[in-house]
Amino acid sequence: MKNAKNFRFALLTLISCFLFCLSLFPQEAKELPPPRFVKDATPELKIQAVSSIASVTIYPDRATIVRETNIKPVLGPQSVVFSGLPTTLIPNSLRASGRGVAAVKILGLEVANEFLETALLPEIKRLEAEIDALNFDITKTKNAIEVLSTQEKFLNSIQATTTTKASEQVAQGKPDILSWEKVYDFLGTKLLAVKQAQLEHQKKLDDQNVKLDALKKKLDSIRPRRSQEARKVSVLIEASQVGDFKLSLAYTVMNARWVPLYTVRALPDSSEIELTVTGLIQQRSGENWENVKAQLSTASPAIESRPGELDSWTLDIYVPRPVQRMAAKSKDERIEGGVVGGVLGGVVGSVASRPVEAREAEFATAAILESGIHLNFEIKRSVDIPSDGAPHKVPIDSQKLKVKFDYVAVPKLKEAMFLRGSVKNTLAYPFLPGSADLFIIQDFVGTTQIPYVAANEEAKLYFGEDGQIKIKYEQVKKEKINPGFLGKTEKLHLVYKITVQNLRKNAAEIELMDQLPISQNDKIEIKDINIQPAQSKKDDKGILTWKLTLAPQEKKEITIDFTIEYPKDVTIIGI
Repeated sequence: MKNAKNFRFALLTLISCFLFCLSLFPQEAKELPPPRFVKDATPELKIQAVSSIASVTIYPDRATIVRETNIKPVLGPQSVVFSGLPTTLIPNSLRASGRGVAAVKILGLEVANEFLETALLPEIKRLEAEIDALNFDITKTKNAIEVLSTQEKFLNSIQATTTTKASEQVAQGKPDILSWEKVYDFLGTKLLAVKQAQLEHQKKLDDQNVKLDALKKKLDSIRPRRSQEARKVSVLIEASQVGDFKLSLAYTVMNARWVPLYTVRALPDSSEIELTVTGLIQQRSGENWENVKAQLSTASPAIESRPGELDSWTLDIYVPRPVQRMAAKSKDERIEGGVVGGVLGGVVGSVASRPVEAREAEFATAAILESGIHLNFEIKRSVDIPSDGAPHKVPIDSQKLKVKFDYVAVPKLKEAMFLRGSVKNTLAYPFLPGSADLFIIQDFVGTTQIPYVAANEEAKLYFGEDGQIKIKYEQVKKEKINPGFLGKTEKLHLVYKITVQNLRKNAAEIELMDQLPISQNDKIEIKDINIQPAQSKKDDKGILTWKLTLAPQEKKEITIDFTIEYPKDVTIIGI
C-alpha cells in the first residue's frame, strides 16, 4: 500500500515538472509558419540505355559502330545514357538518330569519362566463370581419383589377407585351390578396372589443368591492372509525344582494320582465272563484336566537320644552312613552330546546333552497297569479332574472270618459264591492295601482292613457274681472236643459244628476253651481230625481246652471235 502511494506521488511530480517546462516557451512559437523548402530547377530525367551493337562497318584503318536501344521517353527534355563505351571512341564521330511512335527531337550529345570495375568487364566475367566451372570439374576429377585409390588399397589388403590364408592352408596340407582361383580372378578383374579408371581420370585431370592454365594466362593478359577507363555518352532528347522509340548511336573507333586476301587460281585450258576474295578483320577497339551484322568498306570515314584552309603556296631556292651545335632550348621554345596534337572544338556541334527530326527513313541493303565512289561489302552472316587483335576471315566474293595467258622468260637469269595473265577487272568493285595466294589449277605456286586495280582497268598477274614449258640457255662458243703481228686490237667471238619447247596440249604465246652488251667506251665495239630469228624489239639498253607462238610439242631455237673488238693488252670489264 505504501509503495502504491509513493508511485502516485512520483507520477504527479513528473507531470507537474513537464507542464512547468512547457510554460517557459513563448506563445509566439505556435504562430510560426511551417518550414519552406527552396524548390530547385526540375532535375533532368536520365534513362540508362540497355543497348546492343546492331551493325559494324569496318574500314581499312578504323570501324564505325551502331548501337541501338529501345526506350519509352516521357514528355519534355531528358537524356539517354550509353555507358561502358570504349576509350578508342572518336568524340567528333558521334551521331544519333532514331525512329518510333514517339515524336522525339535530338538536341545534342555529351561525352564523359567513367571507370568500370575490373570484375564488371564482360570478357573478364566470362573467363572467370569458365575458370570457376573448370575448377569445380577438376575437384570432381580429383575426388574420383581419391575414391579409386581407396578402392585399390582395399583390394590390395584383401589380396594380402588371402595370400596369408592360402599360405596357412598349404602349411596345414589343406589347400582349397578352386576357391583361391575364384578369389584371385575377382581381385585381378577389379584391380585392372581400377587401374584403367585411374589412368583415364589422370589423363582427364592433366587436360583440365592445361586448359585451366591457358584460361588463367588469357585472363591475366586482358585483366587491366586498375579500373578500366571507358566513355559515357549522353544523348539529349526532347519528346512531344510519348510511345515506343528506338534510339541509335553511331561512333567511330580506332584500332580496327580489314585487309583483303585473294586466292587466284589460273585455269589455262579455259582462259579464265577464279578469283576468291576474303576479308581479314582485326580489332582491339576495347569492345567485343558479338553476333553482329558487318560491312567491309573501301573508304575512310570523314570525321571532320570543316574542310580546312589552304596556306600560301610559295616557291624559293634552297640554300643549305651550316650545321651548328645548338644549346638545349626550353620547352616553350621547342614547341614554337612545331605541331602539337590534340582534339579541337566541341563534341558534336553540328548535332547540337541543328536538332534532328527523329522519324528518319531506313536504308535498303544489298550484298554490294554503293556509297558514292566507294563500295561496302555486306557480310551475309552475323560475325563474332572479339577485341583481341586476332585475325578473323570472312568470305566476300568468288568470281571467274576471262584472262589472256602467255609466258615470260629471262633465261639468262633463270631457266624457267613464268605464266602471266592479263586480266580486265570486270567486277563492280576495284581490286584493293592485298596479298594473293596463287594456284595453277590445283598446284600452289606461291604468293604475290595485288596492286590497286580500278573497275574496267587491266592488270597483269604472274603465277610463277610452269614446268610444262621447257627452256634452256647455253653459251655455245667463246673464241678469242688474237691480233696479227702488227695488229692493235683483239676480238672475242661469242655465241649463245636459247632452246624452248612447249609440252602443253595447247599453243603457247611466249615472250623471251635476252641482251647484247652495250659499250661504254668508244674503243670497244660490238660487231658482226647475227641473231636468228630476229628479235621483235630492241631498246637502248640492249634488251632483246622475242614474241613467239609455239604449237603443242613444238621446239624452237634462238641464236645470238656477235663479236667484241677492243684494244690489245687491256682488260674488259663485263665479259
